[in-house]
Amino acid sequence: MTRPDGAAGQHGANTIRAYLSRRWEPIFFLVVTLLLIAQVLLFVSSETSVLASTSAAVAAFFQFESFIAYRFAYLATPMFYLPLLYLLVCRSWPSWARHFLDVIGIYIVARMFVQLIGLNLLVFDSVTPRFTLITQLLFFLPYSLLVWGWIYWRLDELFGSDNYKLFQIDCEQAPRQRPIDYLVASLTSAFSATISGIRGRSARAKLLLLVHGIFVYDLMGLTLSRAVALIQSN
Repeated sequence: MTRPDGAAGQHGANTIRAYLSRRWEPIFFLVVTLLLIAQVLLFVSSETSVLASTSAAVAAFFQFESFIAYRFAYLATPMFYLPLLYLLVCRSWPSWARHFLDVIGIYIVARMFVQLIGLNLLVFDSVTPRFTLITQLLFFLPYSLLVWGWIYWRLDELFGSDNYKLFQIDCEQAPRQRPIDYLVASLTSAFSATISGIRGRSARAKLLLLVHGIFVYDLMGLTLSRAVALIQSN
């Protein structure tokens, strides 16, 4: 006896949701690292103009990005991407997965702050092409906002409980806060004057939200300053 089309479709949708609920984190890290790779490759492709800069700090940042693109990539591919791909297809969740994903998380958080420092250096450099910072921001903004969402979720998983969460997410009467709620709340911070989709329930949680707010305002300032510079140059 065959299932009705509607039942088969519902079963397929449930299967996909169940898979994503178990494997969302490897997918997430693949997406954010691809955004980071695109940002780095676009930056190192402007080698001639960047090396012409008189700023030693910009030159040092370019050398760091070049090392990541041309040297560290050979190490990162087997260390990061092969295990992530394995986690997408493995039948049972291995015991090492949680520690491995946390290591990648620490890495992408550290890279996020390094990239932000580099972007702030570029805005004061008169030699770097005007569109370089804009293209960097196009990839860095979604990358950083997604990473902030993961930070909130992971801290709640580590230090929160079912009855008490460090962060309160404004979601549509969800029975429990899901990873997607943290990611959406972080992404919406780019379209609001304040980070209104998420609230801290402790002093440390509120301090982290303050750091996130400064982070977003810095990115918005970089975008606005470069947009004004492009308009004035025409």
